[in-house]
Amino acid sequence: MPTANWRSLFLLLSGLRRHARVDGDSMSPSLAPGDLVIFQPITSYDRRLKAGCVVVVRHPLQPATLLIKRLIAINNSGLELRGDNEQASTDSRHFGLVNRDSLLGIAECVWRVPFSA
Repeated sequence: MPTANWRSLFLLLSGLRRHARVDGDSMSPSLAPGDLVIFQPITSYDRRLKAGCVVVVRHPLQPATLLIKRLIAINNSGLELRGDNEQASTDSRHFGLVNRDSLLGIAECVWRVPFSA
């Protein structure tokens, strides 16, 4: 995933993009805990949405919680999502397909947060 640049930060600050913080190792090595994913709000019917994209969705069992996962498949029943680190990921293998209305957006870039103890 590309690293955030001044343009992406401008879009975020102007309200045209949103962000979500990575919590946990489920998307490792692509994303690390603390990374800030900048995403573009889209619907599940947007043509840019394809298998392999990283997406931000509402957790199907805990709607106040956001998930950052890789999109495996899209069908009429919902979205199939997986973490890149399958051993550390809670994803569609555990909670099934995610409702298409739970999609918040597609990840565009990441702002890497340096590790600090």
